[in-house]
Amino acid sequence: MEGNILRRFDALPLEERERIAQELLPFVLEQDHPLCESTRTLLNDRRLRNAPITPREALLAYSPKEYAPALKLKTKHVEVGSKAWERFRKRYLRSVTPNRYQTWAWDYSSHQFFAETSAKPRDTVIAMLAGRWPDSGKFSAFAEGSLDFERDFDPIAAYFEHVYRDRDGKVYDEIRLYDMWGSQVEFGISDVESIAFLRDIVGANRLQSPIAASEHDGIYKQIEERFIAYREYRDLHHALAQRMVDPLGLVPRIYAEIAPNLDQAWILMGHSSRRMATFLKQHPTRKDFLGAVAKRVPKGETALTKQSWVKHQEARNTLPGHIRRYTLDFLADEGLTGFHRR
Repeated sequence: MEGNILRRFDALPLEERERIAQELLPFVLEQDHPLCESTRTLLNDRRLRNAPITPREALLAYSPKEYAPALKLKTKHVEVGSKAWERFRKRYLRSVTPNRYQTWAWDYSSHQFFAETSAKPRDTVIAMLAGRWPDSGKFSAFAEGSLDFERDFDPIAAYFEHVYRDRDGKVYDEIRLYDMWGSQVEFGISDVESIAFLRDIVGANRLQSPIAASEHDGIYKQIEERFIAYREYRDLHHALAQRMVDPLGLVPRIYAEIAPNLDQAWILMGHSSRRMATFLKQHPTRKDFLGAVAKRVPKGETALTKQSWVKHQEARNTLPGHIRRYTLDFLADEGLTGFHRR
């Protein structure tokens, strides 16, 4: 069936394809389903709708002239997809994929959206026929934005968003300091990023470049401590956002085994991002959050008597079928399933 629908869709003029894609999503979101309601509320949040949307910089790098002029480093730009970039990625960051910046993301430092692309009309139809939201990256970015409340992390979030530079001055497109510190492999950073951390994050101006080797371990320890705290905050929020808009959404590797616990948290909150944000403020660490969720999850037959629990638990299972069903209804009304219902 899908093949025939897409052939008919592809035969339409571009304006018609764009109109159908633009009208399809709101039509399905308006249907009676708990997760449609929560997603609709999320996308209509005034604060998020008014948040700036800017392209993400592939090469947001600290300036050697500003932070380590004595080194006289010449920045060597390593482009995404080049042989040098691929060698580096395979050695340190196999999970990083090229062109990942061309998707929606929430910026934890400036509290705005990064985005460069939106789903094409054909991709929208394909996704929704498969029971998925189009632009799911946009939906999860909105969810992250709705959960992000901690402003103390703004400076360190901005620091880790900068791209990585090795000691020879090579900077790698799209490979951030955040990626490197989370890689669990041994690596070094240049004096540029070390001094940027000390000045901008710690507020210390004691050291200048070149930094003595005896100082490296102490600086790296400070960066690592800040990274661990920020990553715990960011990854918990990201994982929850992924599981809000998509019951099968991918989560950071360290959360893979507890994805069902994140689902339970959303069921408890009735899939309300505002309630979840309040709950996160009360239980900000992973350990406290999971412990609080476990205490509140109804056990055994008790769960069957709690109407809200049952309703939202079932909603996570029925969402894909719901999206597909109403997508087919809409496309039938457009005459794309082989007959015209209007």
